[in-house]
Amino acid sequence: MRFSKTRDCLIAPTGGALAAFIVCLVVASCGGGGSSSSSNNFSNGGSTIAQQVAACEATLPQLQTTGLASNEASVIVDAGPCAYGVPLGSPQGTAPFVFIVGAVNAPYTSVTVCAPGTTTCQTIDHVLVDTGSFGLRLMSSVLNSNMALPAVQVSGAPLFECGQFAEGYLWGAVRSADIKIGGPSNVGELASGVNIEVIGDASAGTAPTACSNTGPALNDVASFGANGVLGVGLFVNDCATGTTCIAALLSTPLYYNCPSSGNCAAVDTPTQDQVSDPVASFATDFAGVVLQLPPITSTTGAENVYGTLVFGIDSAAGNNTIVSGANVYVADDFGDFYASITSASSPYVASKETCANSFIDSGSNGLFLPTSATNLPADPNGWFDPSSLVTLGLVVTSANYYAGFPSNQSPPIALTIANADTTLFPANGNNNTAFNDLGGTASAGGSCYTGQSGTETPSNASAGIDIGLPFFYGRPVYVANEYANVTFKGTDYTIPFWAF
Repeated sequence: MRFSKTRDCLIAPTGGALAAFIVCLVVASCGGGGSSSSSNNFSNGGSTIAQQVAACEATLPQLQTTGLASNEASVIVDAGPCAYGVPLGSPQGTAPFVFIVGAVNAPYTSVTVCAPGTTTCQTIDHVLVDTGSFGLRLMSSVLNSNMALPAVQVSGAPLFECGQFAEGYLWGAVRSADIKIGGPSNVGELASGVNIEVIGDASAGTAPTACSNTGPALNDVASFGANGVLGVGLFVNDCATGTTCIAALLSTPLYYNCPSSGNCAAVDTPTQDQVSDPVASFATDFAGVVLQLPPITSTTGAENVYGTLVFGIDSAAGNNTIVSGANVYVADDFGDFYASITSASSPYVASKETCANSFIDSGSNGLFLPTSATNLPADPNGWFDPSSLVTLGLVVTSANYYAGFPSNQSPPIALTIANADTTLFPANGNNNTAFNDLGGTASAGGSCYTGQSGTETPSNASAGIDIGLPFFYGRPVYVANEYANVTFKGTDYTIPFWAF
């Protein structure tokens, strides 16, 4: 998942304001892998939908929490949560039922949400870990009725948010909550009184036309593919930290006041009222995260892979120090750096062009390339389908937007691409959920943007290399947010960066 790069909202001289997000989840019914949604019908699990969902949830694998440090959360790459609805890609007229969404390359964790200052809490499973967005967003349908989270108000009225994704939009209420995560009991880290979005909240009513015109609604688990999303990316807020989100400078505003359902007006929203990354509110482990996933040894993938999300970078916890063999790659104010595909195994070729606007994103489930980067063939759904396993050489380079920081360039990093349709998705009876060799064409397609990092416009905003979850397998990836203050190899980093 990725905050959209199509922003018109260069709203502050310091930049850093990102307007909306893109989801890259794929379910089986759309050509993705994992469990086949259509075969997982839990209608016999009980007489009510809630009972059927509970019967479905009882079959899901559980997180491995034994032995976790207080700043560590368990992560699983599995087929996703249970949902009630109609799987994407189903024939017209299909009746709703309860099913497992069938995600691939989607890293999930659990988050405990509490009414502020109380012990009224609930742990939500299958929350997507997303290094490409910022803040916690939860589906209202998974919250218990006693989770009465107070509304955030702007201009004396409740605040609502429209999140715009590649596949559609999220519409919900902005509410305040205490967030706990980490450790064996999932209470190791605490963020008090942070703002979250409750997607599909009944109080939100109908989304305004400006929001609904951005695409179909993704306001339920069935269409979104997760019970929520934990955005732990490079920035802390939706708009530039310390800066009001100014509605008039956004092509589609993020925040609204709504006197009645569908009767909404965009509203300028101060930083303290925006949705924010809970990690930035932790007491000591606030400077970012480390996502650690094991290597995938089979070219056909694996089922139910476990990893760890570590909070903080170079903090007193001691388990989040950047390893000596890593390098730091500084991001620009849009959260991007340079990347290029420098080689491809025969019979395919690489253009070797350097793509600005490139990024690393655990919420993207493949390696997504502009069509100008290579001549790899793709199926009608955009998944690469080469005739044999392909090895690509990826080189990344720090953004040159900030003076005074090293412009590190990586050695060529070997990545592989397999045929999604014949090698990956059918493997293990269509049950594998983790692939290190899944890729496809970027959502923007076309040619990559070869200009200077940080000079994005709506016309070139998405024309970079999207380095998704396959990159994370077998290497720790450090995501330092804008609160970072880390010394590494003699340089003091006080700006967002990746390290690996």
